[in-house]
Amino acid sequence: MKKYSYPYLFGVMILLLVLVFGGVVWHREVYRVTFLNRTAVRYMLVAVLVVALVTSGYLIRRGVIKSKKLVDYIKLFGGVSFVMAFVAIMALVAITYCLPGEASSYTTSYTYAASSRNSCAGANVDDAGLNWNIRVCSPAGNFEFNNKIYVEKRSNALGIVVTYAHTYP
Repeated sequence: MKKYSYPYLFGVMILLLVLVFGGVVWHREVYRVTFLNRTAVRYMLVAVLVVALVTSGYLIRRGVIKSKKLVDYIKLFGGVSFVMAFVAIMALVAITYCLPGEASSYTTSYTYAASSRNSCAGANVDDAGLNWNIRVCSPAGNFEFNNKIYVEKRSNALGIVVTYAHTYP
């Protein structure tokens, strides 16, 4: 198929739309309910830096960068690191979401968290399994009043997945 034909254009457009739709669904359904533990994030960052260093070395050896300026090598390493980190966080969150784990639940107090441009409205909860504050997006019930919340979660080696949350007075 020629690259300037309409079937090729339609195929590329449909692929792009599927990727955008899949990214939106992944962010809404997987990313918001999955929380990684600190050790998993640390290991991921170390692995990303090592893979980015090896990939940058490979690209430099292949002659991708023609100039001999240090700034160009640093830009290449930064770009490769950024792309690798993006792919790694998507993969790690998806793996954490899909792995089976131990189901547990708890009831605790929470504080209301308003929505912003980058986050959803919900409840800020101190999770004992992760030892930090997580945001449960849009739990069932009236979550605008600071009272109690019931949280069901699935814990595995990489983090937790909030499966259900309900507030009550």
